[in-house]
Amino acid sequence: MSDPFDTNAADGTAGLPLRHVLASLHYAYPTAVFVYYMVTSTIAVCTLQTRASEQAHPRRRAITWLLMFVILSYFAQLVILGVQGAVRHMFPVAEQDIVIGLMSCALVFGVVFAGLSEAPNPVWYPYMGTFGIALVAEPVIGTLSMMVRAGGSPSFTDIFDISTVAARYLAVILALAFYFEGSYSARKEKGTDAERQSLLKTNGHADNHSNGDQPNGYGATSDASTDGNQSSDSDGSTDSNQSSDTDDDENPYERRQRQASEQMEKRLKEKGNWVTYAKSFMVFFPYIWPVNHRSLQVRVVLVGFCLLAMNFINVLIPRQLGIIIDTLGGKSEVERNPWNEVLFFAALKLVASEAGLSLLRQWLWIPVEFYSFGAISTAAYSHVLNLSSDFHDSKSSSDIMMAISCGQSISNILESICFRAVPMLIDMVVAFIYLSATFGPYEGFITIATAAIFMYIATRMIAALKSARRNEVGAWYKEHYVRQAGIQGWSTVASFNQIGHEEDRYSVAVSDRVDKTQKVYFGYVLAYAFQFLVLLSGLLAGAFLAVYQVTHGQATSGDFIMLLTYWAQLVSPLTFFASLGKSISRDLLQAEQLLEIMQTKPSVLSKEGAPPLEFTGGNVRFDRVCFSYDKKKEILKNISFTATPGTSVAFVGATGAGKSTILKLLDRFYDITSGSIEIDGQDIRDVDLYSLRAQIGVVPQAPILFDDTIMNNVRYAKLTATDEEVYEACKAASIHEQILTFSDGYQTKVGERGVKLSGGELQRVAIARAILKRPAIVLLDEATSAVDTETEQKIQEALRTLCEGRTTFIVAHRLSTIMNADRIIVVTGGEIVEQGSHEDLIRADGKYAELWSKQIFVKPKDKEPRDDKPATKGRKAPNIVNDLTAEATSSELAKVKSTPTTKEQADGQAEGSDKAEDTTDTPTTPSHKKEV
Repeated sequence: MSDPFDTNAADGTAGLPLRHVLASLHYAYPTAVFVYYMVTSTIAVCTLQTRASEQAHPRRRAITWLLMFVILSYFAQLVILGVQGAVRHMFPVAEQDIVIGLMSCALVFGVVFAGLSEAPNPVWYPYMGTFGIALVAEPVIGTLSMMVRAGGSPSFTDIFDISTVAARYLAVILALAFYFEGSYSARKEKGTDAERQSLLKTNGHADNHSNGDQPNGYGATSDASTDGNQSSDSDGSTDSNQSSDTDDDENPYERRQRQASEQMEKRLKEKGNWVTYAKSFMVFFPYIWPVNHRSLQVRVVLVGFCLLAMNFINVLIPRQLGIIIDTLGGKSEVERNPWNEVLFFAALKLVASEAGLSLLRQWLWIPVEFYSFGAISTAAYSHVLNLSSDFHDSKSSSDIMMAISCGQSISNILESICFRAVPMLIDMVVAFIYLSATFGPYEGFITIATAAIFMYIATRMIAALKSARRNEVGAWYKEHYVRQAGIQGWSTVASFNQIGHEEDRYSVAVSDRVDKTQKVYFGYVLAYAFQFLVLLSGLLAGAFLAVYQVTHGQATSGDFIMLLTYWAQLVSPLTFFASLGKSISRDLLQAEQLLEIMQTKPSVLSKEGAPPLEFTGGNVRFDRVCFSYDKKKEILKNISFTATPGTSVAFVGATGAGKSTILKLLDRFYDITSGSIEIDGQDIRDVDLYSLRAQIGVVPQAPILFDDTIMNNVRYAKLTATDEEVYEACKAASIHEQILTFSDGYQTKVGERGVKLSGGELQRVAIARAILKRPAIVLLDEATSAVDTETEQKIQEALRTLCEGRTTFIVAHRLSTIMNADRIIVVTGGEIVEQGSHEDLIRADGKYAELWSKQIFVKPKDKEPRDDKPATKGRKAPNIVNDLTAEATSSELAKVKSTPTTKEQADGQAEGSDKAEDTTDTPTTPSHKKEV
């Protein structure tokens, strides 16, 4: 018979249509397999089927080996064709559609094999679909090939070719049979699991109808270990089954990456697929797209035209260079002026350079980019400031600031996809089409094969370096921590004479970081070397093909130069696409942190149309208030009391009893679980939140000042206040004279959080700020807890000025500082156990009396009593703070207990009045008087 691979084997008009059909199938078959596999795999990934796939298929290994056999069968046919061509001194060795078809099938099924072998728990329909296409296409192509070869006795190559196709077809049938048999066996085995399981076994992976809330029974073990094969495919992420409370040694970068990865996994499961998940980021659209800026929108459109123009120029430059070579060599089909062609080439290079379209694109895009970043950062900051206290109490400030700064990652994702990936993809498609049209299908296959192998090796190398990169980041953070700890704690290091020890610690940390960094660098160098070898192999293959065509008159020297130029332009897109997945994954993790914040809603909000608080006097009423931070453990239980206008109420009790929580609820940092809090008869939940806080002044235990001047820190309470108003507030807080002794006076910078001021100065500046606000209600939370006695007296004087005529609430541990409060409320375990005046509670001999007696005798004072300011006649000073002298402590209990309770006192205590009659004043203890 005629040679089945001879180009003249199918001569005659009857065989031409059949031959054309066969040639079309040789191209269509691998194309159909590739398109089906990529589309179905993308669907599986986008719908999260790869993350929720079933357990390992029992016949997976057998199917993988059969797929390997299919690939080898295509290579075997190619080898036979090569041997036949070498023996017969024939090139090409066969019709190009046959060779291209075999090489394409080997490449496509190689991609399928790589996906199947590397997937932890693959979704099977993309793989079984490729076998299904092969089940239909292989016999059709084989039959048509035999029909084309009809005539004469079959040769050895014919027999080998038919045998190989038959063996490959059998492998395809076996792969499908193994899959369906294994799936049926797995379903059958799963259906009988409930009958074979122990009654004491937990429900880790049991049937869905069983109770899954029971813990492991006796003799049973958890099945959690079987779920450990799912992992995140995001860069820097951890296994999905990793607990949130990971090792304490993780650095801040690892912690943020883990938390963002866990949050992304959670959100993906909630959304169900990547498309719905991506829609979550539409919350950023008004900030990315300049909605109300027509000029910026025009700039974006013009940027798109610039990108299209760049794509067009990227095609023209290699072609123009080829035209110049052909013109200089006299091979041009049309007579051209070489000077004009060179000038046109120079013009194209100028337009494509950084001084051409690139400059124009950057000029158009930079305002849009910075608008986007500024708008996202501003919106995120505003959103964070408007979130409630529960958010700020549960989040690290560094994490919040890092998340806000991640707004750039949103723009990076958009720019990477729209302005880099899409244009580069267009360049690659155009290059493939143009090279295939110029040099034939062989060149097109070389381009695709090189790109596929390059992408595979690049992604594999990046994945292999992930662990090394994570170790490098961890070592860098450790080095930074050791350096920072040594510098910040220099006084401790020097005083304990441990400078040498810190030098050794830092040296070890630096060495560890250098070693890990070198491993990463060597890994990248090796990865780049492999990528270069792949590109070089593709270039050599294309160059050999081009040289063959040039020497045989099928192409010109200019075409060869054009090929080299095009190939150089392909390197950048391939490198970009190889790292695109990693960069988008990193940006997504960063954007996830910001998305989580932007989707967090305030738990404390003003009701729609809520009226402002109408303050008439300052009557505060707690009615059966209950509160819990986590909805599980109650912090406050049925708290009820009333504070009449202008009186003082003090809360005492053990740490964690809920005293400070009461103040937070009154300032509405949190909303109560049940009950009500009213000010002048208005429920604070029904009034405007800002009008409520405008009436309340707070002096916390640890005031926070901004790193600004004293003037600006005090003025922060009232931004429109004049300098004179600030001076008067500071005078009232007994800090004015102290400020004037500073080198810069009121323009002195206080440092971060006020670290340059002493504790007493810091407290008095905070009091001055509260005085400037002129609040109607004052909240004092341990305002004098950490200062010496002399400083405390100054703070007390400032507090008297602040609280005069205002309803005041005080939290204190030092009972002597609140003994003159109108009402003292003892809180234990979130409940009120006692309340009344100091004298009433001492007589009751309960919890307060016990605490009082302990504090009196444990911490006596040695200073003489002070009575520098006699009481002002006709006006009573606010009953807020006081302290006892050493001489007065021993007589206080006996004196109070020995004083008979009058009827008026008994009636006042029974009615829950705000003060009791003073029956204990004696000339020997002037500091005990209500009038200070």
